[in-house]
Amino acid sequence: MHPVQTIVDQVKILRQAAGISQKEMAGKINLDVTNYRKLEAGKRKRLDLHQLLVIADALKAAPEQTLVPITQNRAWPAQPGIALTESMDFITEEYHYQEVISLLRSIIEKQHNIIAELNKLSNNSQGYKT
Repeated sequence: MHPVQTIVDQVKILRQAAGISQKEMAGKINLDVTNYRKLEAGKRKRLDLHQLLVIADALKAAPEQTLVPITQNRAWPAQPGIALTESMDFITEEYHYQEVISLLRSIIEKQHNIIAELNKLSNNSQGYKT
């Protein structure tokens, strides 16, 4: 299965669990409902990081929750017929995902701080107008 499809399958599960319709979800992520349906149907084979973050935010979910299927589809712990090096590759990949998620959280937090600071400056400058 294509990695993007596994992610959108997880997004669909999270959306349904939250009781959000496809139409509502499309509105939350500023996408027309037809394109959102195509996304969930797997007709789009590309999903960029920004889109994934917007979707996770709309679902009020942590970004890594949309990646759950990717990590669960891996064979861990090692099973018969799976080489130890493949299991070690999985650990390395899992660690890499965690690092990426940590960096994304840091970037998002910095962006929120910048926006808050800009809002403060904007509010302060409006108070000085005559």
